[in-house]
Amino acid sequence: MSVHVSLDVVALVAAIVGLGVGAQLLAAKYRVPSVLFLLLTGVAIGPEGLGLIPPDAAGGALSTIVGVSVAIIIFEGTFRLEYGAIWKTSKAVSRMITIGAVIAFVGTALTVRLLLGASWDIAFLVGALLVATGPTVIAPILAVVPVREEVATTLEVEGIVNDVTAAVLAVVLFKAMTAQQLAPGGYVWLFVQRLATGVIVGLVVAGIVWYLLTQVEHPSETAPQTARLLVLAGAVIAFAAADSVFSEAGIVAAATAGFVLGSLELPYQEEILQFMRDETLLVLSFVFITLAALLEFEELLALGVAGLAVVAVLMLVIRPLAVFVSTIAVGFTTSERLFVSFVGPRGIIPASVATLFAVRLQTERPPSDPSGAHLLLGTVFLTILVTVVIEAGLARQVAGVLGATESEQ
Repeated sequence: MSVHVSLDVVALVAAIVGLGVGAQLLAAKYRVPSVLFLLLTGVAIGPEGLGLIPPDAAGGALSTIVGVSVAIIIFEGTFRLEYGAIWKTSKAVSRMITIGAVIAFVGTALTVRLLLGASWDIAFLVGALLVATGPTVIAPILAVVPVREEVATTLEVEGIVNDVTAAVLAVVLFKAMTAQQLAPGGYVWLFVQRLATGVIVGLVVAGIVWYLLTQVEHPSETAPQTARLLVLAGAVIAFAAADSVFSEAGIVAAATAGFVLGSLELPYQEEILQFMRDETLLVLSFVFITLAALLEFEELLALGVAGLAVVAVLMLVIRPLAVFVSTIAVGFTTSERLFVSFVGPRGIIPASVATLFAVRLQTERPPSDPSGAHLLLGTVFLTILVTVVIEAGLARQVAGVLGATESEQ
């Protein structure tokens, strides 16, 4: 029986990877962000389509694979960030991940509360999850939309940092819902504890990898391959080590290790970067097809017109407000600010964390809250589906109309 299950998982992974590569090729051919094809492919083969992926496929082994995949994606994103580029956009970035994040968090929570009638704890939980845009959805868009470096860096850094902080904030808020004996300061400590754990583990792993690459002699014929594998191992080990302490600290560790290693002078850095890019394309395919297989249209339709109204407010009011407030006097043109306002799709981190919380809300919360679980999951997944399809699907065309691409500056 165990062998049969293992074979099923292997066959499923192989099918997802194969379809993912096909979706990437189509995206490259038609110059459309790959995430759109990946999401549509996942829906087509998931429970709402052909049913090739069962509804419970995301549990167990696949859930672990998705976690490691997200760590690799985040690691690669921070690894290729250039410190100089971040410094140029430091004001825009710092505002987007602070002022902009607060506007998104509070605005989303109020919108969900008013339009969907959610309880305050569910509303703030949704608000925390939907702060994150994430590198899994931003990177494919920037791959086909040639915006100015400062604009691209702002979007990339915002996605990476908010992915990390939103996940940790959501976990802390969930603990506040399910274990209300802590004082308010206790939740701040939980947040800091998890961030600090991830940062420390990431720094330690980055230091070890740097030492092995620069201070240990390797045979010249295998040195490039060794460098690539050491860096990949560092990404996975950083995630796993921090994840074993606090499950939500793993992505913090992966992000930290990637940024530190990317900022250092490493041998074979270009080869490492190309290898990580190829690896990211592969795991990105897996992550988004698996994400789409989690979609249940029944939960989306249950939200009705109010659910679509929530998404519309997030896209047309809250996101532009956060962007325009955060980019005052930072050197962005009006066209660029409008483009950044348009590009705010949500991705795998909100989906995976929301799924975990929904299961716990139905089974563990005293008393259990199945209605809150359905509202949480439905709102998060509807937002992901609509923002990815519209914003990723039309990003290149919108940038062209606005004149926000680099060639048109």
